[in-house]
Amino acid sequence: MRSLALELVADLRSPKLTAALAIGLFTALRRIVSALSQAAIIFSGPLAAYAVQGAGPLLFGACVLSVTTALVGGFRGAISAPISAPAAALFTIGIVVGPELAQSPDAAFVTMLAIMGLSSVATALCFLLIGRFRLANLFRFIPYPVTGGFLAGLGWSMVTGGVTAMCGIVPRWETLPLLFDTNILLRWAPGVVIGLVLFFVTKRWRHFLIFPAVVVLVTGLYHVVLYSLGMSVAESGEAGLLVSGIPSGALWPPVALGDLALVDWGVVVSQIPGLLGIVLIMLVFLVLMVGTVEAGTGVEMDLNREFRAEGLGCLIAGLGGSTPGCSTTGRALVSYLAGANTRWTGIITGLAVGAVMVLGGGVLNIFPMALIGGLVVCVGVRLLHDWLLSAPRRLPRADFAAVLLIACIVGAVGFLEGLAVGLVVTVIFFVVRFSGVEVVGDSFTGEDRQSRRIRLVTHRAILRNEGKRVRAYSLRGYLFFGSASSLGDRLKNALKSEPAPKCLLLDFGDVTGFDVSAINAFCRVVRLARDTHTRIVLSAGTEAFRSSMRRNLPERSFGDLSWERDLDHGLERCEEILIGEWTRVHSAVEERREALLGLSFDEALRQLERQAAFEALVDQLEPWLETRIYAAGESLVVRGERQEGVQLLTSGRAVARSDDDETRLQEYGPGDAITPQAAFGDHVAEISVEAEIPSRAALMTAAARRSLEGQDLALALAMDKHLIGAILKRPGGVPGAGR
Repeated sequence: MRSLALELVADLRSPKLTAALAIGLFTALRRIVSALSQAAIIFSGPLAAYAVQGAGPLLFGACVLSVTTALVGGFRGAISAPISAPAAALFTIGIVVGPELAQSPDAAFVTMLAIMGLSSVATALCFLLIGRFRLANLFRFIPYPVTGGFLAGLGWSMVTGGVTAMCGIVPRWETLPLLFDTNILLRWAPGVVIGLVLFFVTKRWRHFLIFPAVVVLVTGLYHVVLYSLGMSVAESGEAGLLVSGIPSGALWPPVALGDLALVDWGVVVSQIPGLLGIVLIMLVFLVLMVGTVEAGTGVEMDLNREFRAEGLGCLIAGLGGSTPGCSTTGRALVSYLAGANTRWTGIITGLAVGAVMVLGGGVLNIFPMALIGGLVVCVGVRLLHDWLLSAPRRLPRADFAAVLLIACIVGAVGFLEGLAVGLVVTVIFFVVRFSGVEVVGDSFTGEDRQSRRIRLVTHRAILRNEGKRVRAYSLRGYLFFGSASSLGDRLKNALKSEPAPKCLLLDFGDVTGFDVSAINAFCRVVRLARDTHTRIVLSAGTEAFRSSMRRNLPERSFGDLSWERDLDHGLERCEEILIGEWTRVHSAVEERREALLGLSFDEALRQLERQAAFEALVDQLEPWLETRIYAAGESLVVRGERQEGVQLLTSGRAVARSDDDETRLQEYGPGDAITPQAAFGDHVAEISVEAEIPSRAALMTAAARRSLEGQDLALALAMDKHLIGAILKRPGGVPGAGR
């Protein structure tokens, strides 16, 4: 509570308050008009006479939902209100209730108010239970193409809805001649121009004063023009140029407390199936809202928290007879694009709606309809641009085709139909793509596994002490929308652990493919990693994966990623990051330096003892050894060739690589044995080994080994012991090479 109060006080002093005022008042105006239209839908037919009176509970719902969600929800700038989908469902219920209670219209009206309130309370209980027991992730697996198609369809609906709000005509093929009638054209064309200008301006510049300035400028310009034409505010409202139809008197409360005795509870109980349908609709809409807002803004939301916040708002709204509601993508994007990402946006919206509900809204008639429609058109054009024009550059063809199909169905038929088709399409994709394997094949830390790079004593001491700060995950199978979500949560939990890892290593060596949802999940992890100052290293990633990440990440974020060709080099890169970080941060700290010296001394002492024992052994074996000298890049062992004997590396460094020379199989330093099997008989090398720097080796042939056994069995046993120790010294050895 204290942090909320401090946040609200800080935002009162910030430039965001100006944008919040403009967007809050603009949204309040839209909510008032929407409440009147939803009431007209619900109270139709025999109940039509109660439409204006029935708008009161919807205004009450818009007021409490906006304020509650603003204070409790996680997305700053969210504006909740009753949505139209439940109103359409309640329309079908009203068709039944009206005739059944035709003998008592007042009872029919109050019964409909009770059904409206119960629909909101039932939705609230569902939301609160999901949020309380943190079950939201069970409903979150909505594929990315469905989200994109929903947003694109929403964009088209907002454009057409903005035109309809300005002229009263729904854009369709058959209505095109009417839309281009001169009188009608003058009502909607200015709003479309305003929306397009706003789109291009906000696409190039993001400033909190843009939207408030447009509201003031357009409103003032309209009144100057209307004054010059000699039109009054009332005449302009009747002509559809200014907002009209908002009652000037109070709309709350809609009925007296004693009128609740008129409720026919038998009729209410008979409509329970319809109420459950409304709960399902709200569940789908809230999950879609969170997913689409995240995709449209890049802001990550806690779905469980949103369920709790919207549930609390619906509970209070239901007690006042309102239908259920939640924040919508359109309203959230308006706040985000206008820079009104503050809780005051929702609070101002709720207070403005509440004022009109109690005092009346005659003062709102000064706003041009072109301004209201233009702001809606602006957001709609932004969504169409992002998901139909820009999406082909960052989405695979199949996913973009799904987005386009869903958008067309949403725009032509409806949101629920588009969602249903989208889910069917993505299920088909899922069946085709899903490989059925666990996403994380193995997970470990830098303490559990190290690279094959030979390190200095001090560096080994640092890695042994700091290795736990490397978190590595070997991924496998197909990364799709379901597995990507759970994997993203697992990686985000790792990044949020204390202390946060310094390196996050993701190995894609066993990954068979990915979809755009996986890319989106990884991009979220990258954004969180920047906040925790964690370096992300990706190994064995394909060029397609790298290109997709480049298209979906800002250039700076993509540049922070480290790309390595295999897991071993990925581990090596993480180790270098740890060593560099320790050197930069702790090398000047006396206590840490002394601790490192203590660890290094112990390690150095053990290494010196091993090296001294090896050199003493080589001295004793000198009569049976042949010296071999290799230049950098020269082969010590060639794959497929018969070996003369075992080689003991006495100086330098050598490396064994895979057939394609891409994967480092093993690295060798002084004391290591190469092809130890060749000391006991014929052996054909299974891998190739070459010198990385000038190196020297001592060769013992099989014949020399037999001679040694005959002359000095104890020395032969000492050599066998050294060979076994060299093979087992580090994990991950290559049998054919002798590690």
